[in-house]
Amino acid sequence: MKDINTLHKTSVLIIGGGITGLTAALLLERCNIDFILIEKHKTTSILPRARTIDIRTMEIYRELGLSENLREAGKELAPSWGILRGNNLKEALTQTDSKIIGKITYPSELENLKHLGEKSPEIGCRCTQDLSEKILFNKLIDKKQDLRFYHQMLSFKQLGNTTTSIVQNRETGNQYSIQAQYIIAADGANSPTRKQLNIATYGHGSWTNLLNIYFKADLSLIVKGKEFSQLLIETQEITGFLLSINNKDKWAFHLKYDPEKQNSDSFTPENILPILYKILGYPDIDISVLNLSPWQLTVRIAKEIAKGNVFIVGDAAHTMTPYAGKGASAGIQDVHNLVWKLKHILQGKADKKLLSTYDIERQNVGAFYANLSGELANENGLVKDQLLLEKGNLLIGLPDYSYNSTAISNKQDLPTEFITGISYTGVIGTRLPHLWLDKQQTISTLDWIDYKFTLIVNQYSDYWIQAWAQTKQELNIDIKLHHFLDATVLDQWTELTNSTLSDALLVRPDGFIAARLSSNDTKNNLLECLKEILSIN
Repeated sequence: MKDINTLHKTSVLIIGGGITGLTAALLLERCNIDFILIEKHKTTSILPRARTIDIRTMEIYRELGLSENLREAGKELAPSWGILRGNNLKEALTQTDSKIIGKITYPSELENLKHLGEKSPEIGCRCTQDLSEKILFNKLIDKKQDLRFYHQMLSFKQLGNTTTSIVQNRETGNQYSIQAQYIIAADGANSPTRKQLNIATYGHGSWTNLLNIYFKADLSLIVKGKEFSQLLIETQEITGFLLSINNKDKWAFHLKYDPEKQNSDSFTPENILPILYKILGYPDIDISVLNLSPWQLTVRIAKEIAKGNVFIVGDAAHTMTPYAGKGASAGIQDVHNLVWKLKHILQGKADKKLLSTYDIERQNVGAFYANLSGELANENGLVKDQLLLEKGNLLIGLPDYSYNSTAISNKQDLPTEFITGISYTGVIGTRLPHLWLDKQQTISTLDWIDYKFTLIVNQYSDYWIQAWAQTKQELNIDIKLHHFLDATVLDQWTELTNSTLSDALLVRPDGFIAARLSSNDTKNNLLECLKEILSIN
């Protein structure tokens, strides 16, 4: 039944209710921006899928007040680090010379990761996507937000400053229209939105067909004290990898198969059972198959991630293999970069030119991690465990890159190419350095940001108080002002950031440094810098 004349209006339409779309919704809600979220499936994910939330993403969820919820939900999986190799699980766990990468001992290659981990108030988290999405979904339901699951976008058009989408309620078949100023497309690797926008993609493409076998088997006593992340199996008969899901009774085996010899539809729970018994090596354990779903290793990168009033995020923008652990996290960081910009434009406090910086800042980050994820796959489609160790500093999850766009002031000091390996010393375009503000190590400098523009001054002087008050009043923007109450912490901060008492940092809502300012440099002042960042010069 069609009734497309029934028109729903909102500021932002989110297409996709996975972890990226739900995070976008939480950020919009926090910014008091009205939105409608549509998701074609009936529920959040029923499959574990992504299992890792990296450090930077946990910083974002810390900001949203959800980091501890996620850590608690994933506590059963938390001990699962390290990669095993063997012909089956029993062999891998019982052989004294079984090779475990990054497990039990702390290899010298990982010492640098320990050092990097001290640069954040958070640590990475293990939490499967079915659990994390429920946490985000329930938070939004508690806030009575407009989430429309089992609704699907059929088409959309852009006209002037608005978008109009035709949406179908899949339960009733009814169609209706949603008019929004902006669309955030978090609609997955095969994004219909990206395709309708005719956005070209590049990258390795798809290769290696795998069958995700999600199954139940009580292995809790077998793996207790020997927890692992994954087991790699490469035999003449079976190639694939076994993933820990909860270290108890839920597991996933990803089986490599040749679609020219065997169609994915030919796999059934009954004919899969012999394979599972072989890869486990425990013939007396009860096994039940919960779900079978085929997929392909894919690296596909959109050449542009913004077109008019439509922004593509997450897998729609940069599809990657799971081996870098960056798929979900990259999407979450996409929307964290985007939403504060939408907020200031919707509130009339920034020029629309600000939105061009989303593509400039995030496209190359997504491309970098997508390509890296492809490099980590071997010829059989399994993770290259040694390369994983070598690339560990790139995978830990700290944003060791800089942004260079018009949303950064004084950008002449920044390299024009995309680089990694940034030190956290307060350089413009980089994520604000972390420093504990209290002896109990509960409050970080990152906690000051709170998804708002923030001015961090080394000395609480009349100059900065006046500059802050004048800028707030003239631009009608909520800017937070923070200074250091503890002299010891201030000394640590000035040494860390190579700054003097007259200096200050202007930090964007997403935690990236927009400008370094000095009370001795009145030409490069707070008001003019913020105008430049918001494109309102």
